[in-house]
Amino acid sequence: MTLGPDTPQSMGMSPVGRTILFWVMMIALAVVLWQMASRPSNGKSSPQMSYSEFMSQGDNNNVSTAELFDQKDTSEIDGQLRQPSEKFRVTIPKEVIPDLTERLRKQGVVIRVSSSSRPSWEELTLNLAPFIVIVGIWAMMMRQMKAKREQATMGGPSNRPIQ
Repeated sequence: MTLGPDTPQSMGMSPVGRTILFWVMMIALAVVLWQMASRPSNGKSSPQMSYSEFMSQGDNNNVSTAELFDQKDTSEIDGQLRQPSEKFRVTIPKEVIPDLTERLRKQGVVIRVSSSSRPSWEELTLNLAPFIVIVGIWAMMMRQMKAKREQATMGGPSNRPIQ
């Protein structure tokens, strides 16, 4: 089969191939997002400690540092124990903050206060993922519409009368 001067050459993939590739990529993206959302964090965050255990560690003078993240109803403390040298995270009621900070300060604990906890890059990625998917689908649809419009104006049947 030879191509004549009026026969357009098809550039790129066939529409069926593009559709299959699109759905394969969508399924792969869904699997990746599911894996990111369902896997436990890989040791980046501190293990959760109960409030009573934290208070007993404080009574034993075993807290070395504490960073207080103030939130609406509760506060979180990220810190480090002296023995064994482990990181921890504990959620505390807001009412105990003044007494607790005074108590920890008397024990020589380094205390830092932050207004809120910062999201990690994983949380940020999970929050932005739906928008990225929507923009990707929109871009793909616009590309397909442009290709169809160009195909209709270039290679489609013409409205000129036959002479």
